[in-house]
Amino acid sequence: MKRYIHCTAIATIVWIALLSGHARAALPVAAAATVSPRSTSPAASIEIPSIPCTIVFETDRDGNHEIYSMAPDGSQMRNLTENPAYDAEPAWSPDGSRIAFVSNRLTEEREGGNYILIMDADGSNVYPLTFEDDSAAPDWSHDGSLITYSHHGDIYIIPADGSGPSINLTQSPEQEIHPTWSPDDSQIAWLRKEGDHTWLFVMEADGSHVQQLTQNGNVYDVFWTIDGEIFTHWEHPDGVCSNCVMQADGSNVRDAGGKGGIQQYLPYKTTDGERVECISGDFQTGDEEIYLVGDIYPDNFLNLTNHPGMDRNPDWPATCLSGFEGVRPEKAPVPVAAPTETKPVLLLGYAGDTRAQWQRKLSFQKACDELAIPCIYGEIPALLSANISVLVLNSSPETITNSSAALQEAVDRGIPVFVLDAEIDMDGVYTITADHYEMLRVTLDALFQARGGSGEFAYFDFDPSQIDARRMQNLLKKAYPDIQVVTTDTQRYNFDQDEFIFNDLVSAYPSLKAVWTNAAYTRAVFGIVNNISDPDRYPMLTCDSTKEGFYIWKDRITEHPGFACVAVSNPPGIAYDAVYAAHFLLSGETIDASALGGSYGNAFLVDFPVITNDNLLDALAVIEYEDDDFRMDRLMSPDEIRDRWFE
Repeated sequence: MKRYIHCTAIATIVWIALLSGHARAALPVAAAATVSPRSTSPAASIEIPSIPCTIVFETDRDGNHEIYSMAPDGSQMRNLTENPAYDAEPAWSPDGSRIAFVSNRLTEEREGGNYILIMDADGSNVYPLTFEDDSAAPDWSHDGSLITYSHHGDIYIIPADGSGPSINLTQSPEQEIHPTWSPDDSQIAWLRKEGDHTWLFVMEADGSHVQQLTQNGNVYDVFWTIDGEIFTHWEHPDGVCSNCVMQADGSNVRDAGGKGGIQQYLPYKTTDGERVECISGDFQTGDEEIYLVGDIYPDNFLNLTNHPGMDRNPDWPATCLSGFEGVRPEKAPVPVAAPTETKPVLLLGYAGDTRAQWQRKLSFQKACDELAIPCIYGEIPALLSANISVLVLNSSPETITNSSAALQEAVDRGIPVFVLDAEIDMDGVYTITADHYEMLRVTLDALFQARGGSGEFAYFDFDPSQIDARRMQNLLKKAYPDIQVVTTDTQRYNFDQDEFIFNDLVSAYPSLKAVWTNAAYTRAVFGIVNNISDPDRYPMLTCDSTKEGFYIWKDRITEHPGFACVAVSNPPGIAYDAVYAAHFLLSGETIDASALGGSYGNAFLVDFPVITNDNLLDALAVIEYEDDDFRMDRLMSPDEIRDRWFE
């Protein structure tokens, strides 16, 4: 039930990260450059909004996760749960009388953990439904009699009134998640997740006739459309679509379109009966909001929540969609322009994808979705064969060397090329990167100034391809004459492979003031705190700029006062910046030559996050819901990109 009427997410797509454990791309709805992210929201009220189209959603605005309701225009906000526990993932019953949700509140019947609970539409009469902890993603059948949900990697169903036991439909060793009922309640679609790969499956409502609909493991979510097809974000292996619609048997796969198209499949009915899209996401506000999207609103967006908290996972009852079932909005005829006025369809290609840099690809797709530009992935020759308009290459010095001939072919065809994080001297190619020399200088300033600007220093370059050692030597010679380098020997002190070798380092140099490394951060951290008893002798260290690294750092500060780190993050958001730069360039904007820098005068330089003990907790608050390997990021807004890089 919930999946095909559920508001879909965009932009930061944190809700996808919570559902799948890995943040992915979201629905394309509009060019973010036109967004008014803080539209005025109506005043709150304590009255219960009337059905249809009353929205329930999850929010942390009260300091913990609660479930709120609001009217279709964003008015009449009310906290329905008002409980210190974690309450999330609300799902309306089809008739709008009850709400299923996930909560970890303790009850007499349970021992804690996340269970599915039921409450009336006004938040009263709360009772637990499931007996399995770690329950998630409740979804009502359309007749209101059953609820499907996931638990420990299996798909279950249970009578919605609690009158019978739960039934495990999958009993699978794989991780089965996010079940959702078809509109006629005859089938359940769900996702199977294994590592970083996710596939889409469908089965009969009794668990029989299981069918796998996708093959390449690059599916991110699943919804039933209002007329019984399946909608999913899928990196189709043949580039057919990223916003995909298909029959329930996996046939007739096609592109659902972007802005204005999704409302055909996942509509929301306004108070005036208009058919629009409903989304949740972060449009440069720093927090998630819930929006209505359609050309009936100024700038296409209406912010319903307008609050600094995180507002996500909205849902509303099936009754609000009465009259929309099986009816697609008619589209006005598209006027045919004269041949001289015809504009080419933009198609962006992304090459050089690596699993370790998944955030760059995510940032790339995020911008494509916001701009409703089709984007495809693959090797450069295949992308050129697909007649792409722009090439974005996720890069490294080695990639540049191996790709130079293919890049030259793209340039010869007149295709703009944007290279990420590596410089190349080639006309027609632009680089988008942080200034690595400046990143190193900022890091050294933090290391040395905190230790008095003099003393013993060791640095370890475990990735020579990044030429950090050469930059380090130049900087030390010019800016830090009082710093004594005691060792750079990555063979003798290879703690990247042997964690105990760091112990030898701190024993050999008891007066060491600072240590720089570009690998094995965690081993260095524990090498310091476990082998130096006097906190006054702790050398300052470079730390990892990921969520996991931040938590290790935070715990060491708590347990070992005197421990200090600095982390400078190379922002994955450069891929997002590249898409918007390409969009402005192909829209006729002129590059500001004075904005270009780098070794060859063709680099757009971006800002980068700098984390120290002083702002570590603030950084953790920003990324606490992300994956452990999520790297601290910095995305430029579309307005920033235009203002800084174009005339």
